[in-house]
Amino acid sequence: MTTKLSTGPVSSDMMDMREALASGRVTARALVDRAIERAEAVNPQLNFIAWPTFERARTQAGEPRSGSLAGIPTLIKDMLPEKGIPASFGSAALRDFIPPDDAPYARAIAGAGAISIARSAMPELGLNAVTESPLLGPTRNPWNLDYSPGGSSGGGAAAVAAGVVPVAHASDGLGSIRHGAAPCGLVGLKPSRGRNAGEEAFRSIADLTVNGCVSRTVRDTAAWLEATQTHDPGCLPPIPLVTAPVDHRLRIHAYSRVMRTGALPDASVRRVFGEAIALLDRLGHTVADAELPFEGPAAMELLGTITEGMFSRRLGMLSQAIGIEIKTEDLEHRSATLVAAGEAVGDAEFAAAWTAMEGVVAAYLGRLEEIDIWMTPTLSTEIPRIGVFGPDISWADQKDPLIDYAGYCWIDNFAGTPAISLPMGFSDNGLPVGMQFATRPGGEALLLALACQLEAAIEWQHHIPPIWVGE
Repeated sequence: MTTKLSTGPVSSDMMDMREALASGRVTARALVDRAIERAEAVNPQLNFIAWPTFERARTQAGEPRSGSLAGIPTLIKDMLPEKGIPASFGSAALRDFIPPDDAPYARAIAGAGAISIARSAMPELGLNAVTESPLLGPTRNPWNLDYSPGGSSGGGAAAVAAGVVPVAHASDGLGSIRHGAAPCGLVGLKPSRGRNAGEEAFRSIADLTVNGCVSRTVRDTAAWLEATQTHDPGCLPPIPLVTAPVDHRLRIHAYSRVMRTGALPDASVRRVFGEAIALLDRLGHTVADAELPFEGPAAMELLGTITEGMFSRRLGMLSQAIGIEIKTEDLEHRSATLVAAGEAVGDAEFAAAWTAMEGVVAAYLGRLEEIDIWMTPTLSTEIPRIGVFGPDISWADQKDPLIDYAGYCWIDNFAGTPAISLPMGFSDNGLPVGMQFATRPGGEALLLALACQLEAAIEWQHHIPPIWVGE
């Protein structure tokens, strides 16, 4: 399979749309109408819409809006509450939940002026690296409909990759922004803990989930972050809009082995990883092969214990928070078996796992003090076909393969460090392959500057998938 390569400018990204709006060449209503038309044209193939909000979007587009993203069409993931709009969290058990108020980050998006045309599909409760659920069925990848767009932010990623909107909200609890960006050939930045509006109180190692976006260009991701970050004086200092490539040599440690087993990633991932290192060398950076700063198999065992124990415990907290009882029998088979595994994790074992994980995090942060960038693949294999990690497969049968596939990203959620997945190449089957770059807490500007440099060298934004409705 070969990818399409544009012969001229590809569809307008968000920054182009902002310029067109500012100059009066287009109106917000026209941008929103076009985005809705594109969504309606391609959603039957991709299935990325959880709940359409077309009429609300048209109304908002006709009203005065302020903010640096004013008038830009987007999508909001179906786990970020918006007042009066269904928020199912990808679960049939919550299909009737209507939030009474906006989440703080939803207010930040609205305050920046962006207009959501729909809520994007996700796996049940955000617990998978693919976007498949009994509620909606599978969401498909515009690069190849037989494959997943990743997850849990796969709905927004599929829409952006197909050119429906230039940027979409995403969230990341153990890699979900990056796990959606990489399979779709997108930029996916997981911000630092405490960086975003609404996340000012996040301080604990257990505060894993942060919000962000997926986009086709680095400058769109940079603009989204600049517009939605917190300006609370007690938090990380706000970063200015990043527009220029990095201008100095970076010390980069590169690691590619599967953490649980020590095995090599698959051949296509190894090839793109090697090509990325060669490019970084040509750009003048110092890249060294690295070993993990912690013991991989033991850390992955801790990850499994925490994942199981945390989900079974937080499910009850979610029920209380929204006022809807979530019964195990109402969940998909995969989620139900994950709950059962978590119930078998005793309180003492759960607490001990968190204590041990603090040591893992300390070792990782210690390594980042010695270098500028930690580099890994985003995923260990070519993206999976629909059904490989489907909702009808038990957690016990999925656990090890899923952790091996998606097991590079989790450490940055525990450590609170920023990490970005960049579309650095393609598999032998023509499917996108992402590479991940991470740095110290608060270092988003460095990651974005490096991403600007790599984007200029590769020009990944000129590759478009077979299913494309952009302009």
